[in-house]
Amino acid sequence: MRGTMTRSRKGFTLIELLVVIAIIAVLIGLLLPAVQKVRAAAARAQGLNNLKQIGVAVHKYHDESNRLPDHGYNTTDNRTWCWAFMILPNLEQGNMYTQAKAGTYANVGIKTYMCPSRGRNTNSTSGGNSPGINGPFTDYAINVVSFNATQTSNAALPSSNVTMSVITNLNGTSNTVLIGEKSIDPGMYTNTSSSNWDENIYSGGYGGTGRSDSVIVRDAAGNGGNNNWWGSPFEAGTPFVMCDGSVRMISYANSGTAQFSYAMQWNNATPFTLN
Repeated sequence: MRGTMTRSRKGFTLIELLVVIAIIAVLIGLLLPAVQKVRAAAARAQGLNNLKQIGVAVHKYHDESNRLPDHGYNTTDNRTWCWAFMILPNLEQGNMYTQAKAGTYANVGIKTYMCPSRGRNTNSTSGGNSPGINGPFTDYAINVVSFNATQTSNAALPSSNVTMSVITNLNGTSNTVLIGEKSIDPGMYTNTSSSNWDENIYSGGYGGTGRSDSVIVRDAAGNGGNNNWWGSPFEAGTPFVMCDGSVRMISYANSGTAQFSYAMQWNNATPFTLN
């Protein structure tokens, strides 16, 4: 009678298993920073693309209206829409624009108006300064020094008369800030109230859609960012679209400088180039 042979199957010992787990943990630790950098770079690229689209929409608006959009204004007896509302048809949001003009206000977020690195609430559900309507937030603000609905810098021309050709002959469209990302404290990422420096796009003339200060800060807890300042979550600086449609990252080193102040004045006679 032929005997049977039993083969033993050798598995991992506990020590070998722990070594394998340790190796995997090290590899994950090495990969995570790289993955995070890739995600941050992608978010930054998307943020720059948002401003590029906004710049194109502004140029289309200019071609149709023969003027640049402005911050709008709001008084007890009258109101005009802010720039972010004015250019909606040029951002494939014509229905929202038409409905609001007819008195029906869609309360949904607009992806192009939100910084992808912040991941914050896209629209207001409470508050609402005059006219007391909730709607889409925007992480971007217009340069109120030059594009204020009431009067531009140095009282040269009302903004309704500011055209690309006028700017070209003075500060230059490539030297003049049009729209940039506005500062915000990360504690406000969950904000749902249309008020203070974060009003939605259905308002006109309020601080939430415009900035006039020359301060540029990076998002950080307690940085005072819920203010009349520019800023972003990006390490390299804050993205802006200039009047010629070009998009630039302007470093925080330019915060409060004469160069940046001049870049906000379309009628500056001695243009300064930012580094």
